[in-house]
Amino acid sequence: MKRFYLLSLACMMSMGAMAQQVIRGTVRDSLTKAPIPGATIRVVNGSGGVTANEKGEFELRVPANAQLRISSIGFETVLIPATAVIKPIMLTTTALLLNTPVVVGYGTQQRKNLTTSISSISSKKLAPENNIVSDVGKALQGRVAGVFVANTSGSPGNTPNIQIRGVQSARAADANPLIVIDGLVMEGNGISLNSINPQDIETIDVLKDAASAAIYGARGSTGVIIITTKKGRQGTKPSFSVNAYTGFNNVPSTRRMLNSQEYESVFKDARNNRLADIGIQLTDPSLTPVQISQLQAERTRLTSQASALKMENRSIDWIDRVKNKRAPVNNIQASMTGGGEKNSYYMSIGRYSETASIGTGQFERYTGKIDLTQQVGTWLKLNGNINLSQGVNKNNAYPLVSAFNARPDTPEEPIRLPNGQLDYYIGQQNHPLGEMLENNNKRRTQTWFGNLSADVTLHRTLQFRSVFSANKYNVNGNDYQSPLGYLGKFNKGYLKVSGADNLNYNFDNYLTYNNRFKQLGVNAVAGYTYYSVQQSSFGYDLNGFPAVAGISGGSAAASYGSAGSISSLNGTSLETSEAWFGRVNLDWDQKYLLGASLRTDGSSKLHPENRYSWFPSVSAGWDVAKENFMLKQKMISFLKLRASYGISGNIRPLANFAAEDLMSGTSYLGEAALKLRDLIGNPSVRWEQTKQADAGIDLGLFNQRVNLTVDYYNKTTDGLLSNRFIPWEFGAQSIPYNVGSIRNYGMDVELSVGSRQNAKVMWRVETNMNFNRNKVLSLADSVISYGTFIFGGPQSNVKVGQAVGSVQVYNSLGVDPQTGDMIYEDRNKDGLFNVKDMIYVPIALPKFTGGTTLTAGYKRVTVEALFSYVVGTKIYDYYEQSLRNYDMDWFGVMPNKFDIVNSRWRKPGDVTEVPRAIVGQHGTGKTTDWNYRPSTQFVYDASYLRLRNLMVSYDLPERLLDKASIGRCKVYCSAQNLFTVTKYIGFDPEAASNSGIVSSNLPNARAMVLGIDVSF
Repeated sequence: MKRFYLLSLACMMSMGAMAQQVIRGTVRDSLTKAPIPGATIRVVNGSGGVTANEKGEFELRVPANAQLRISSIGFETVLIPATAVIKPIMLTTTALLLNTPVVVGYGTQQRKNLTTSISSISSKKLAPENNIVSDVGKALQGRVAGVFVANTSGSPGNTPNIQIRGVQSARAADANPLIVIDGLVMEGNGISLNSINPQDIETIDVLKDAASAAIYGARGSTGVIIITTKKGRQGTKPSFSVNAYTGFNNVPSTRRMLNSQEYESVFKDARNNRLADIGIQLTDPSLTPVQISQLQAERTRLTSQASALKMENRSIDWIDRVKNKRAPVNNIQASMTGGGEKNSYYMSIGRYSETASIGTGQFERYTGKIDLTQQVGTWLKLNGNINLSQGVNKNNAYPLVSAFNARPDTPEEPIRLPNGQLDYYIGQQNHPLGEMLENNNKRRTQTWFGNLSADVTLHRTLQFRSVFSANKYNVNGNDYQSPLGYLGKFNKGYLKVSGADNLNYNFDNYLTYNNRFKQLGVNAVAGYTYYSVQQSSFGYDLNGFPAVAGISGGSAAASYGSAGSISSLNGTSLETSEAWFGRVNLDWDQKYLLGASLRTDGSSKLHPENRYSWFPSVSAGWDVAKENFMLKQKMISFLKLRASYGISGNIRPLANFAAEDLMSGTSYLGEAALKLRDLIGNPSVRWEQTKQADAGIDLGLFNQRVNLTVDYYNKTTDGLLSNRFIPWEFGAQSIPYNVGSIRNYGMDVELSVGSRQNAKVMWRVETNMNFNRNKVLSLADSVISYGTFIFGGPQSNVKVGQAVGSVQVYNSLGVDPQTGDMIYEDRNKDGLFNVKDMIYVPIALPKFTGGTTLTAGYKRVTVEALFSYVVGTKIYDYYEQSLRNYDMDWFGVMPNKFDIVNSRWRKPGDVTEVPRAIVGQHGTGKTTDWNYRPSTQFVYDASYLRLRNLMVSYDLPERLLDKASIGRCKVYCSAQNLFTVTKYIGFDPEAASNSGIVSSNLPNARAMVLGIDVSF
């Protein structure tokens, strides 16, 4: 009997073995033919599953006649019979990732179930070969509809301005969106975007409408960018990867200053034109003796200037001279990832460095990250991660303005006195290279941020998550100016030490419920969060250093700086806030979708009576493609209609303690004293609130080869937070105030088209665009300031009825062909030209932005080109205005001019856009600045098309790599900002301040690198 049982058992085991088969295969990207490590291979309606190794290979035991589901983030999921897994499995990338989880704030949803407007970017698009940038903000440029990114300066480590669907703020500095990293809300000066290594990021999700952003309540009205960093995968073998590139930056020459001959010509032309005018004026018999004497004195002075001008026989292009034509840029990132049956890990280190392409300076960043996950039993999962970063900006000197001003015959080498102090060639004009020697400065930023989380499974339908996230952000800056240099000579040298010590944290606790009752699916979230934002600043000034080279320490100083710097450099503030929130998403038969959220926020910034506010939202969707009447057709593979409405808020523009009257330190009669600070508290100030409606459509055609997403939005922000100026009789300068309302409306479009699967030449076109209109609806005052004030230039304003960022200027009607002077519109026809004749010209915001990515792959070669474009934006070129002044400056020198003045008016009948060169009173208004008054002649069309990134890569064949046990090796060549098509005559149409005014902004550099990406 025992033998019979053993024989029966053996037969059963033999039959089970015959019903199983071992499948081996490789998963590849159909576009690049590269392996896809981490791809998931699962048995349909079964429990078996594995992930592909670094070579894209897998091995799986499956039942006979089984089907496999192969998936990976960023690719279409495919179903194939197990018996067909002989040839490599090719996965096609897709723009509409229907089954991909999307981070929506305190949870995730599958994209096919979204009823709100959210755009996502995967780690593939953030790879180094596709972005030669220092921070993730720049990597967003041209990739997301409705997200406008502008690199306002080409200085190393500079972070960009980011706007989501226009500007919902009365101040340019407050227009940036909220950043959330792994659940950590980045508030105030808590972190800089260049503190994050872009290669450590897994996905970026952009919450664009109020229904998606309302879950962040009082902080979401300007949009939310959620960054999710990389983690390991359970059940995968260890994988080690290195990606590195090296190359250089440079700034292409697009603008030229006058050479010595041209400089002498315009110098004498300006004085001769004025002398001719004086000669005509002296023939007027009605002149008084005083007027005659003044004109004769002016004639003598100008004649003396013209005859005294002696130009040396040399011409130096100082713009070209201060350039670093081979400024190094380097990046290296190494990471290791893997996991066991119940744990996973991800570790990385990285270094990025960039040298200034104009002047001197370097940005260098070191990063490190560790992420660990452990499954503790079946009901508890723990996760912890920490990100470390140190960024250093040092030796910064950007003498672009001095290069504009310097006479072209200035000697090549700086001039020094016998004691080693920098001297002047002419007047007191700084030597551009001399300024580059004064670069003994350093700013070190140390950041750590991370979180600890616990996920508790209370029931198969109910989970509890508790997350503590924190960020420590320390800054230390030292700026030493030797008495031997230009800047330090007037106070015998100085040292400025400043810094910040900030700690932010938030503690989130929430429940998530997931269940399905036949046709009804329910996903609900409810929780509580607490924020704390503590900021401290410190600093001091020291003066009086001995004139000895090599000194930089504060111990050599003789005295402290001004007492006024104490209150400006030192301070502490603390904001605490709390919020309760809830969200529910319902679906009926996975076709009819409904979502709603509600959040209440409170902040210590506000008076107790105005401290809390409610932020609700509602959204709905209809998956039309699942209807019975759509099942027979084959063209439309996905079609969803959706709409949403919500209210989100903003408290970030409001300073801490703005609702209260505070005192600041001063001195009186030699004793310490207190005075009312410049800002009076306003207990009535309240939240900004943005109400936004959104209607969208998601469409997939021909089995997702064509994907289209279109959104129309209309949003109005009430209670804009800013400051109102008040009379000094109140003892202060301004008061915080809810100054008015603003509206943005427009459309987002995302379109992608790809080749058929397994085509010999794989290709894909992805494009996105945004049309936005901005209008100020109401203000407490008729006009308020918007951006940074530039002395001598027009102020950027916010004015009712116009878009934010308008400049107040005269309307130029061109150059009078008979006189060579400017003609301005006399709007009130009173014969006078003053502020009543000025107009407001919107310049800060574009009307149309977008980007297009073209990708093609043949065998092992991949080419990708990213174009970004901006249409309808304008620039006010302040330096073009200031350099139209032909008189001597404060240093006793006429600054050099852009070569556009070579086309100036010279004789009656000349038709030109550049007025004559002249000093002294001239023009209809008889003023010294008539020909270079702030006017529309300095407003330029700044629309542009830029090839932002071009990448060519080659994947080495496996037969070569197997010998060295290398899973994958890709070599690539990439170029950044390769060319720009624009009508703007300046350096860079993108490098303007967030108010649209160009002053000393450094142009963005062109980069060329060679790199390698290796996985083991």
